[in-house]
Amino acid sequence: MATTHANSYQEVSDAEVVAVASLDDDKKAFTADHAPEAGVYDDAETMMDEADITIVDVCTPTPTHRPLVEAAAERGLDTFCEKPLARTAADADAIVEAVEDAGITFMTGHVLRYFPEYAEAKRRIDAGEIGTPGTLSTERLSAPPRYGSNSWFGDKDQSGGVLLDMAIHDFDYLRWVVGDVERVFARTAEWDDGHLNQHSSVLLRFEDGATGNVEASWGYPEGSPFVTSYELAGDEGLLEFDARDENAIRVSGGAEGTKAPASPLAKSPYTAELEHFVTCVETGTEPDISPDDARQAVRIALAAIESAECGEPVAPAEVGT
Repeated sequence: MATTHANSYQEVSDAEVVAVASLDDDKKAFTADHAPEAGVYDDAETMMDEADITIVDVCTPTPTHRPLVEAAAERGLDTFCEKPLARTAADADAIVEAVEDAGITFMTGHVLRYFPEYAEAKRRIDAGEIGTPGTLSTERLSAPPRYGSNSWFGDKDQSGGVLLDMAIHDFDYLRWVVGDVERVFARTAEWDDGHLNQHSSVLLRFEDGATGNVEASWGYPEGSPFVTSYELAGDEGLLEFDARDENAIRVSGGAEGTKAPASPLAKSPYTAELEHFVTCVETGTEPDISPDDARQAVRIALAAIESAECGEPVAPAEVGT
């Protein structure tokens, strides 16, 4: 993600990567390739104190988000933090409190909201094209991640596994589309072939009565294509997207048009989210994704993990209490 972000900032006007802090031995090579004008630091807090920066972008393993965001907030530095916001509900609460007390501009990288096929579905639903949403299903399927410092993705204590690290994209998206989640029920199969393999199915019950089904997998063979899809049904229409299909979005029922044609991406969704954040910093406006949005996505994911472990439905509002 640091590579993705560093490259994206090159496409954002009025943004320049001026410093990089990392524990990795290859940080000088990384900086030379992706931010050649940037200073290089071994310690993030030293960078915050010494470098001429106004924004901190946190692209580190999930358990490190809280101390880094708190350090930035203490220094009054506006902060972008990759998802998930935190590994635990307590850490998520602490981050929200820290950024709100400091009054900094803060945003979490729930980039799915900036993918055009997902943003278009949200626009159509808000316009009433499928009526009242009733059932919403998503898929996010891949091989287990085989990257990351010291393979931290494969350590559930650090990454939270497939539900917190990957399914959280869909949890945030569906909550953005429908509203708060009342309870979740999850089942997860897990096996180890030298990497953490998981396949999870999560049922969501929204407060307005709609239901959701999120299927997420880190269980596909190495080399398998990364697959995403959704089926969003209301009482007047249906929106469908499948990365395995050449059509961008299929439209049925009362929604306008029979098909939403694919269009070339004008910019990467990662560039779009960072551009939005930089604009918010410059103008003093609130980002589209609030600290509480990020916290609620964490709570849904943690509730799903707890449900898979205990075999009972779990309310996100009760996680960590």
